[in-house]
Amino acid sequence: MPTLKELLAQQAELAKQIEEVRGQEVTAAIQSIRKIIEEYELEASDVFPGLGVTTVKSESKIKKPKAPAKYRSSLDPSKTWSGKGKPPEWFKTYRDNNGGNVDGLLIERS
Repeated sequence: MPTLKELLAQQAELAKQIEEVRGQEVTAAIQSIRKIIEEYELEASDVFPGLGVTTVKSESKIKKPKAPAKYRSSLDPSKTWSGKGKPPEWFKTYRDNNGGNVDGLLIERS
């Protein structure tokens, strides 16, 4: 009867072999699937209907919700900025004129 140490070594070797074979089979399956998709000009929604799967083309058109405003202009309260992306001119002007301190523009949260 094999020892525990021998069985664990066999288990580790089998796990390694399983991963190698699985990797090869997954690669072959993906190649096969891609060939069929290309051959039949399928889209993701054809293969996965109802799952909300979108193509890369349509994902770029999806609009993300607008981030809430974090800063408000002291001169024109209708101008706000979320703090994300390129700062607007009114923000840069205030920052430059106040030594980099923009605390006066922060919108208070309750």
